[in-house]
Amino acid sequence: MAARDIPWISPAEFLDQETVSDTRHMYHAGVVTATAGGSLAHGTLAGNLLALLHAALRRRGCRVVGSDVLFQTGSREMFTYPDVMVLCGPVVTLPGKPGVVTNPLFVAEVLSPSTEGIDRGAKSREYRASPSLRQYALLSQDRPLVEFHTLDEDGRWRIDEVSGLENFCEFSSLECGIPMAALYDGVLDA
Repeated sequence: MAARDIPWISPAEFLDQETVSDTRHMYHAGVVTATAGGSLAHGTLAGNLLALLHAALRRRGCRVVGSDVLFQTGSREMFTYPDVMVLCGPVVTLPGKPGVVTNPLFVAEVLSPSTEGIDRGAKSREYRASPSLRQYALLSQDRPLVEFHTLDEDGRWRIDEVSGLENFCEFSSLECGIPMAALYDGVLDA
């Protein structure tokens, strides 16, 4: 059987279509993929992280936003809706596209069986190509585990894990921390 051609579209065509679409999509190197809804645990974990970071970063010139804001990564080859983003200082958007940010300091993704491969693969590479990004986190919704990818002072990405409800999550790029028990409140029984 012959392979089916996948139509390629430009970033500009994607943004025009996304503006009028009833559903959200991810764009990567000309290919558009619909994004699926998450589970109750996924939504609770993302909501907890958003609320806890918002409380920790109040009055520090940072915005904490959820998955309704589109992010163009550093290579300009990906547009995606991270579960949580933190933008500190002036927000930079694409010219004429105020709903597309380009300069988050921190991004988080809640892992799902259907998205873990891309979250650890293509998104990981794209996030690391973003000059403003200093840290991103992958959060397990099945157990209390957060994997941090952090840009160190030497320009290298370091990976650290925090696990267990008794521990504390340090968001070094944001100079704040939150208890794992608060982050996972209501998640593991959802």
